[in-house]
Amino acid sequence: MLLILTVLLAQSIQPAGTAASAWEMRGTYETVLELADRNSYLMGPGDVVAVTIAGGSSQYLVSAGFSPWAVYAVGGDGYLSVAGIGAVPVEGLTIEEAQRELQRRASTYYSSLTVTLSLQEPRLLRVNVGGMVNEPGTYVLSALDRVSDAIHMAGGISTFGSRKGWMLTQSGDSLEIDLNMVPGTASHVSDPFLLNNADVMMAVCTDPVFILTPDNHLETRDLRPEEDLESLMARMGGVRGNMDLRRSLLLREGDCFPIWSDSAGFSRMELYAGDTLMVVSMEDSVVVGGAVNRPGRVPYSPENTVYDYIVLAGGPLSTSGGGVTVLREGREVNLEGEEREARLLPGDVVELDYSWFQKNSALISLITSAISLGITLYSISSN
Repeated sequence: MLLILTVLLAQSIQPAGTAASAWEMRGTYETVLELADRNSYLMGPGDVVAVTIAGGSSQYLVSAGFSPWAVYAVGGDGYLSVAGIGAVPVEGLTIEEAQRELQRRASTYYSSLTVTLSLQEPRLLRVNVGGMVNEPGTYVLSALDRVSDAIHMAGGISTFGSRKGWMLTQSGDSLEIDLNMVPGTASHVSDPFLLNNADVMMAVCTDPVFILTPDNHLETRDLRPEEDLESLMARMGGVRGNMDLRRSLLLREGDCFPIWSDSAGFSRMELYAGDTLMVVSMEDSVVVGGAVNRPGRVPYSPENTVYDYIVLAGGPLSTSGGGVTVLREGREVNLEGEEREARLLPGDVVELDYSWFQKNSALISLITSAISLGITLYSISSN
């Protein structure tokens, strides 16, 4: 009975600064996954947090303004005002530190209470992005976003832009930016969280190595002393799964050098400023043409046979002769065994042959016309 009374009293209280009851809002805001790292995210004006208070159910606590669960926003002065506890300065504190401060304040008067704080919505920031980016300007992001997110919003780094730069804060501090990848990981060397009204500036490459991607997009990387291909690929994030190492090349002053061999792996050639790495990717599809209903690209699958790809291309036409030709890198492939049951590789081209009559229809039509004309002329001359 006491538990039921407590719930009814809690539902009748409208927390200050909220448009709906705490219980109605709980389903909207509460999530299993914490939005930010509790021990590194620094709170500031505009953050929306949820405060849960447990351990008290007396009429006195209810009349003091306590609510089992409520949502609040950090004010422009950096204070978090919680009903029943008061205003607590939280700007610059981590979520965990702010929770301890709320707990300390509540325990001063109510020793049995347990206070829990969680971030519900991060504050918005205005950030200026300039330097070697494609679309410099001012962008609005959240306090959970990093410099790399702002660069993405600004259209990415421009062709001759470096992966290095700096972020100038309102306080005059300068934070280093290094968007090269840490070898063996999926994280950047230095990609700090954004700060409000900060200026993000990306530098120009001074000793560039050029990377020509499969879609003919040109990127640059700053050359490091005595760097080789394997080191360069490592700080680009490693070799991607669809990269064709055998066909990728290093271009230098008009000469081409293979970057990979099956026996030795990566070439140990030292890189020089101005070198161009031409990255070639393996096709992730098979091209099907000839006497099929829907000629074109078909998604690659290692399980598919030649016959499967023909079916996926709409099946054979009535004019199909049944013969199959497979081309790989421009050369015809000799398939072993039953050709329609053979397995293919990404990038292969399958041609389903037309019947002899369809293939030579123009010649047949010409011969037929000539015979018809000969018969006609013979008939005229006979009369």
